[in-house]
Amino acid sequence: MRLKLIACKVLTREISALSAVCPHYIDVTFLRQGFHNDPALLQKTLQAEIDRIDRGEDIYSCSGSMPDYDAILLAYGLCGGGTCGVTSRKYPIVLPRAADCITLLLGSRERYRRAFEEESGTFWYTEGWVENSPVPDGKNEKAAYEKYRRIYDEESARFLAAEEESFVGNYRRAAVIGKRGTDSSAAKQAAKKAADAYDWNYIEYEYDDRLLSRLLNGGWDASDFLILPKGHSARPS
Repeated sequence: MRLKLIACKVLTREISALSAVCPHYIDVTFLRQGFHNDPALLQKTLQAEIDRIDRGEDIYSCSGSMPDYDAILLAYGLCGGGTCGVTSRKYPIVLPRAADCITLLLGSRERYRRAFEEESGTFWYTEGWVENSPVPDGKNEKAAYEKYRRIYDEESARFLAAEEESFVGNYRRAAVIGKRGTDSSAAKQAAKKAADAYDWNYIEYEYDDRLLSRLLNGGWDASDFLILPKGHSARPS
């Protein structure tokens, strides 16, 4: 099969590893992290990318005599509803039945549900999150402002720094998702600092690639994946 994959950049490491050994041709576009904070913007951004693919104008894809794709894959979950409403006029769209990227990294909805039941106030840390997004790491508001200012304008940075200091009260646990036999040092370091600073519990979960692997390899059973025929879109249930 020839597949086009659109994914959040927090999954760059995992998807790159899986696509390297995938038997299918996969053309990957990574979108920057953060669109899920505004689901309407995520939906608009995804739709714009899909429209360009439909027209053969996607600047990230191979051009010329390359044959059409068999499907467009979305490495996103529901993400606040940001994947609802997206449609392709030319290709079927395949997306996981998942709440967000944490489900994809844990490997199943069942495992995510168990983790949520253990502690709903969990902040998740992965290498991809630490590399692509500011995360609570126990520093004070001034340090948080400096961290955000490297990415956002001054007003946004001050707002996010203040929010970081106030929203930590909603959490009680720092959880790291990593692969057995690897250090995941950046994620572990940030999570442990946050746990110490905010008096959170600390826990580690092993990364499970089964859901992402099936997305790339074509194991699209109806229980874990939604296949949208061309012209159709999804809605939450």
